[in-house]
Amino acid sequence: MNSSMRLYLDHLEEWAGEEPEYHLLSAETADPPLLTFTYRGRFGPNTIAGFTYGLSLVSHPEWRLARPELFIAMASDKEEWVLAAGHVAGAWRGEKRYRTGDIFDLGTPISPEESEMSALLLFLVTDLDPDFARVELPDATVVLAQLYPLYESEVALVEQQGPAEFLSTENVDFHDPRRPPLHS
Repeated sequence: MNSSMRLYLDHLEEWAGEEPEYHLLSAETADPPLLTFTYRGRFGPNTIAGFTYGLSLVSHPEWRLARPELFIAMASDKEEWVLAAGHVAGAWRGEKRYRTGDIFDLGTPISPEESEMSALLLFLVTDLDPDFARVELPDATVVLAQLYPLYESEVALVEQQGPAEFLSTENVDFHDPRRPPLHS
């Protein structure tokens, strides 16, 4: 484990108060590696929170001041939500900028037992302290961005309304995998 990864994990563990479950999503020989770190119960019983590590280790011409890593929190105990965040981090790293408002369509339900949601909207972190969402590492500044699951039918609505207005919809728990889809 390199020093940057150790500092990143220390930062997460300071928030969580415990070590995470982790999954290596890339081949063991991949450079850089891609991992997810999972914490259970941080937002109440049967909740899951996850962070990626490895997206910020690749370069992108538009990442001048900071590099992203992804965060997801769901009212679920299913690991699939965190693994989906890892998939998003790995599938387009080095290609996409990973900026606020980006939508990643996975083409298949993320957690089929719970929901038909199959896309993830990248937006500002709302479930963590803004100061915590910025991680100073020796070789880069990492900024956490949050993923919000969407139904395929909601993608056009996000594009029409904009992500901030969509996520401001009243009486909708965007952490609930069983929430009904929103319509225009």
